[in-house]
Amino acid sequence: ASAPAPGGPRAIPAASLGLSPGSPSAVLAPPRFAAEDSAPGDRRPPPRLGPAIPPVVPHAVADFLPITPTRNSCVDCHQTDPPKQAGDPTPIPPSHFVDQRRAPGAPGAEVAGARWICTACHVGRTDAPPLVPNGYRP
Repeated sequence: ASAPAPGGPRAIPAASLGLSPGSPSAVLAPPRFAAEDSAPGDRRPPPRLGPAIPPVVPHAVADFLPITPTRNSCVDCHQTDPPKQAGDPTPIPPSHFVDQRRAPGAPGAEVAGARWICTACHVGRTDAPPLVPNGYRP
């Protein structure tokens, strides 16, 4: 192979390719963190960063997993009818009852299949520091 022409493209150092310092091929240990261990209702939900961002689960989730096709403890508790009373669980929003693939715009009586696995979008609260700085504010 020939050397690049003077003033041509330069190689990018491997340590500058990823979001974290060091080589992108290095396998780094993730930082240690502790998962939330409070019971439902013990803590207030953290503020949401925006309307399109799923809220963080403010209580421990380990006892409610796994979610299976026939068992979903999240739905058992959060499928409540508004109006919401103080201290009641946050109700599942109407959007979660619409099957966007098979019947868009038509709410069903049950949580839509694509919304059944709550932990696909909603994460449990932890004390983990952000892996990448984020200055976004709504």
